[in-house]
Amino acid sequence: MKHFYTKVIAFTLSVFGLVLGFAQYSNGYIVANEGNFGTPNAEISYIDANNVVTNNVYATANGGAQLGDVLQNIYFQDEKAFLVVNNSNKITVVDRSSFVKSAEITNHIFQPRYTTIANGKIYTTNSPYGGSGYVSVHDASTYAFIKEIPLSQLGEKVLTVNNKVYVMKSYFGAGDSIEVIDPATDSIVKTITIGDTLQGMVTNGTDLFAFCSSGVSSVHKIDTTTDTVVKSLVGTNSTASYGYKFVLDGNQLYIGAGTGVYALNTDLNSFPNSPTFSVTASQGWDELYALSAIDGKVFQGNANGFISNSTLNVYTPTGTLLNTFTTTIGANAVYKNVYTTMATAQNNFVKVTVYPNPVSETLYIKGAKNAHYTLFDLSGRSLKSGVYSNGITVSGMAKGMYIIRITENGKNTTEKFIIK
Repeated sequence: MKHFYTKVIAFTLSVFGLVLGFAQYSNGYIVANEGNFGTPNAEISYIDANNVVTNNVYATANGGAQLGDVLQNIYFQDEKAFLVVNNSNKITVVDRSSFVKSAEITNHIFQPRYTTIANGKIYTTNSPYGGSGYVSVHDASTYAFIKEIPLSQLGEKVLTVNNKVYVMKSYFGAGDSIEVIDPATDSIVKTITIGDTLQGMVTNGTDLFAFCSSGVSSVHKIDTTTDTVVKSLVGTNSTASYGYKFVLDGNQLYIGAGTGVYALNTDLNSFPNSPTFSVTASQGWDELYALSAIDGKVFQGNANGFISNSTLNVYTPTGTLLNTFTTTIGANAVYKNVYTTMATAQNNFVKVTVYPNPVSETLYIKGAKNAHYTLFDLSGRSLKSGVYSNGITVSGMAKGMYIIRITENGKNTTEKFIIK
């Protein structure tokens, strides 16, 4: 019997390595397509390293299931992607390589907008139509609800910088401030007043940059050590009157307004008073429904009035067209998704042992203290995860072969085990 298990494990691990090693969606760009409001046709598109686009990624990965109504935002953390589905009042958790669903967060989630993770907790802005805004807090391992943090106005973008959570308190430009949340206490510790018609907020990992469009356009730099505005740059005229986007790539900021894309450096020494380049006008409001900047490329998505699939154009920073793709309805953002799967991530390993193996009731990890673990089936689907304490209950899982990934202090290892 022992030799049988050894042979089965060796065979299965090799198959499992192939499955994860050739994960479809972890070496390129992910496109969030929000779909039509009131219709559960939100979807994911993927652009690979050879500029081949694959649409309907979520449905393909989940047996034809629909993602939901209005995919607002995607947040990536380790092996997971958190899909914020606004009008379905949920956050869908998937494996970021396969996009197979592993969990769904709905408790105290209502009209969610954006999400981030800090101090082992998920912070999500919720902006109910006609209601009061709040930030919901959930455990990042168990997804259990912790609390709501009330906001005096509806919230939008939320970012983690310098071990703090920053909430842009300006729903569609109807606000002027950023709230600072201490994730140790889950309380607002400071309000940073920026200026009227706050439209966007980005970070370079150290500082925050905020964009306002009241009267003339302005960009403000915020020191996240002191949480104060340390520099402001004001243009001489308004960039446009609609369609604002604000993104960052390296030391280059981009403002999307109307049909124009304006580029300026993060040193905030000069403000462009005319577009760096312009995109083709169409509906008059959705030419820049998506604007993302990644690795020296500018992605511009035209929603085409939400009556047909989106057109996604890729430009150089000065406006030379590089490529054009067709995605599904309502492309609103592009994300870089490059992730090393378990099959190739053995260079940074932590020495641990799992026992007993085979197991029937509780699986233990020897040599790991407060390590994060994830259990996978042989298709690469994430089944269970958490922070290891004193055993993992597996008695409710079906008999068969499984893989456990263990992460401790940024180092990973994988082990195979059998439930008998």
